[in-house]
Amino acid sequence: MIKKRLKQADRLVKDILAFEAIKKNKPEETPKAVLVSIRNHTLYHRFFYLLLKFYKLAGYNVYYPMDFATFRNIRNKERYLGMIVREDNFLIVNKKYKPENYIELKDEMFSPDYFSAYFENGNQTRNTFHIPMSFHPLMYHYGIWDRPVDIHKKRINSLFCYGNFDSQAYLEIKRTEFSVVPRTELLSYFKSKPDFVALPGKSEMLKAIEERSLEGKYAFAIKENFELPMEDVRESLSHFNFYFCCPGVVMPLCHNVIEAMSVGTIPLIQKEYAEVMYPNLTDGENAIIFDDLTHLDSILNSLFEIPESEVSRMRDNVLQYFQNYLTPDSIIEHLNESLRKRDMVYLQAEHRTVRFVR
Repeated sequence: MIKKRLKQADRLVKDILAFEAIKKNKPEETPKAVLVSIRNHTLYHRFFYLLLKFYKLAGYNVYYPMDFATFRNIRNKERYLGMIVREDNFLIVNKKYKPENYIELKDEMFSPDYFSAYFENGNQTRNTFHIPMSFHPLMYHYGIWDRPVDIHKKRINSLFCYGNFDSQAYLEIKRTEFSVVPRTELLSYFKSKPDFVALPGKSEMLKAIEERSLEGKYAFAIKENFELPMEDVRESLSHFNFYFCCPGVVMPLCHNVIEAMSVGTIPLIQKEYAEVMYPNLTDGENAIIFDDLTHLDSILNSLFEIPESEVSRMRDNVLQYFQNYLTPDSIIEHLNESLRKRDMVYLQAEHRTVRFVR
């Protein structure tokens, strides 16, 4: 009991000192300001961090006046949510710095029911805005999301995939209304192919890229056996023509596809997955889309025979899509326009967003 109380006292002292430090943050010299009046921040977890981070990266002063209780609640909650008060010079919480002109974010402007358009409205998105999927939050936190990558290098004409393939976690999606093939089943599907390669590590991958021994292969970097450092993800992706998009834990969307598109690697993606990205990805334009495993079979039979001119055209379209819709600047531009028009804005909320079938 004494150890527990000492630990609580230590945390309280640290929180007090951190709160006094963050109150010293001052506005930067810019007329762009956003005032956060959202109180239901814990609903959105990592996506709330991303929302505010996009404003910060787009050149806004982010004002979030709060008392000590709110500060503690955010600081000691979910890891990624807590980054909004743990990052240096991110938020301005001192009420005395409140600006005269600002864009205000309120709870009623946002909804966590991200997939209601898909399941209930025939995927019609008029008068709405879906804040898109993004890189993993730590890419923004560590400032590695926009590191320069040579996207014009000679690429390997193969299909690359990386990620976690935990056999338990990634079966949760089967309990939802989504019909995408779970990533564990997709891995089993590819393992049965003679051209499947499980990459053993980063150095072996780089050697195979240099020797071009991965041409025409399905190259998988499976996290359980091959940890790809986050700072190397986009560079690694940029070596390949195609990226295979596996769905997330409880929804099709996963940060991997955004990271691939940021370097012009063309997504090979299931139809339902492509349709919950807004704007939807388009087959033959900025993605290659399959309906099911039978359809995927037929696509793989000719994937590596696509003329280089077509691959180049699709790559340009992928990069254009990323610039138009997935950078912090473009996201904030579209979001502000939607707020101006009083459209409903949909923001993901982790598992809460997904409608489970019980």
